[in-house]
Amino acid sequence: MEQNSVCPGEDVCSVLEDLETQWKRGKLPSMLPVMDFIICSMLQEQRQEGSIAKQWFRSRVTLNHIPDSVWKWISKASEKITMDEKTANPSLLLSHDRKRVKMATIIESVYNPWDYYEMTPKMYNGWWCVLGTKGFNSGRHYWEVGVRGKAEWRIGVVRESAPRQGFFDLSPQRGYWTLRLQLGQLMAVTAPITKLNQAVPSKVGVSLDIEEGQVSFYDAAKRRHIYTFDVDFDQSEKIYPLFHTIETDRELVIL
Repeated sequence: MEQNSVCPGEDVCSVLEDLETQWKRGKLPSMLPVMDFIICSMLQEQRQEGSIAKQWFRSRVTLNHIPDSVWKWISKASEKITMDEKTANPSLLLSHDRKRVKMATIIESVYNPWDYYEMTPKMYNGWWCVLGTKGFNSGRHYWEVGVRGKAEWRIGVVRESAPRQGFFDLSPQRGYWTLRLQLGQLMAVTAPITKLNQAVPSKVGVSLDIEEGQVSFYDAAKRRHIYTFDVDFDQSEKIYPLFHTIETDRELVIL
């Protein structure tokens, strides 16, 4: 394709239709570089930077590849996340920098955790969860979690007022929006469960958009969309990152 074939001001839809025709005829082995170029060009001309990226998300079910320009827009909202030990289940062992967590072994638990800790309503005493220190009630936010080699995990967000005591369904109806790996099966924790026919990621990206009402998960290593929850957030209440693990030999890591 010639360099000047996409002219400034030319109708983008007609350009895309033309490219689609050429692709179907086998004249374009891959449209991805062309899509990257067009989206980047449009972003530069848009007054609102995220408008094209939001349009791209409407195709998230059928399109695996996320263009460079859109991925940069997602990751631009990156946050420095740490875990709040005041919310952690006493059976969990957090690193000193509060970016790593695993289940404590008997040797590591010198004291009986249930006797050693003074339980508070903020702490989980059933599910093996810990929340992020920082909560959000506006804007866009993004973070990544390393899960390479882990056999079980749950990652997502939770409403501040959601229950934390005992065992119950960690579902959207209770204020939990999470992605889970269990027995090799990747799933979105909905009611009923949504099983996902995708490869298990080594690095999970979590994108929280309060105004748009979306919690999205990505395979951050392969730059692919996994699943999105559509949520009607109450902006008077904060939403917190959530992490869950039961493994003693492999840590869940905030990157």
